[in-house]
Amino acid sequence: MTITALLPLRIRFEYQLAWRHLRSGGGQTWLTISAVASGVIIVIFIMGLIFGLQKKFTSLLTEAIPHVTVQVPEGKPIPYADIPGSKGGLSSSRSELQAPQRKNIDDWRTVLAVASAIPNVQTVSAAVSGQGFASKGANPVGVSLTGADPAEQERITPVTKNLIGGHYLGLAADEVVIDYELAQDLNVGIGDRIRITSISGVPEPLRITGIYSKGQGRGSAYVTLRTGQSMLGIGNSVNVVYVKVFDIFGADAVAERLSVLLDCEAKSWSSEFPNFVTSLQAQSASAYLISGFTLIASSFAIASVLIVSVQRKAKQIGILKSIGARSNQIMLVFLFEGLGIAVAGSVMGAIAGISVVYVLSLPKQAVGRGGGSPEAIFPLILDPIYILAAMGAASLATVLAALLPARSAAKMNPVDAMR
Repeated sequence: MTITALLPLRIRFEYQLAWRHLRSGGGQTWLTISAVASGVIIVIFIMGLIFGLQKKFTSLLTEAIPHVTVQVPEGKPIPYADIPGSKGGLSSSRSELQAPQRKNIDDWRTVLAVASAIPNVQTVSAAVSGQGFASKGANPVGVSLTGADPAEQERITPVTKNLIGGHYLGLAADEVVIDYELAQDLNVGIGDRIRITSISGVPEPLRITGIYSKGQGRGSAYVTLRTGQSMLGIGNSVNVVYVKVFDIFGADAVAERLSVLLDCEAKSWSSEFPNFVTSLQAQSASAYLISGFTLIASSFAIASVLIVSVQRKAKQIGILKSIGARSNQIMLVFLFEGLGIAVAGSVMGAIAGISVVYVLSLPKQAVGRGGGSPEAIFPLILDPIYILAAMGAASLATVLAALLPARSAAKMNPVDAMR
């Protein structure tokens, strides 16, 4: 069954005539289709490149940190004059704040239960976090100490995937996983023992069972939750709860809800890195603008070619109108031509664009961090939504570009056309 048989009788003539025009156009038809395909290829490539870079940078940042951090807020003194019911008169207007001291979360299991029940929350983990010094001999080096259950912490900030050697899951109480840079500073390796002294002054001899590298400078030393609690001297409490969400851009809403439900201080990753979020928005706007201007440029090229086509077919249009063809029929013929060019160009452009993106995503390059796997030179992604959007936008732009020459052909005087 042909396409013509599926069309209503009232438009079969226009469709067949448009199809004959396209076939007889030869190189001109292929040139117009190539203009549409080029626009689609450029849009798919630009979208794939910009959003691929966004995904890479966002993953590098948000994978290495919790999306929401829950802590007990620091108490702040309230001036006497601001206390409800206070009597008037002179009072001190200056508040003396004590040095910041991280408060402990005693009932942290309740916090975990409440956070886990909030929509968009993927996983939660209780941890202790503090500063300390790592030493092997007489030269201590500053280190950030994180104590957490390895299985839970692995879902918050993956360590295993960045391991150069050793293991993190199954960590024992007298074992530690340290950063590659710290291992170089201390000149130690897996199996060696180091001493880590927390800011509470509690020293702990630990055996290195894993070395990892995230390529982001010196990181943390990871120990078990029980070991971290002992080193920081906070008993069975924790001082921070980490939250990982499914939609990273919904972290603000999760943080706000946690602050209300728990009367705590919950900070999202986007509030900690506002400039990064702004740069992502600017990149997205740039991608849409470049794609839009590309389609507009393609539309002008298509409109120019179709206008020339109308002029070349002026005598044919005049003959058609002289034997009874109506203006709306002539207009529909050229709109069908534009639609055919749009469909053919969009499909060809999508196939070529997908192929280009796929081929460019294959070359790999070595990463600078130790033990890291090679990464793609061009971090391109193929999203079906953007591909379909590019095809739809290109088709719409092509049909709109065909509208002007179609109207021009419909208004053509048959006598003038045949001269």
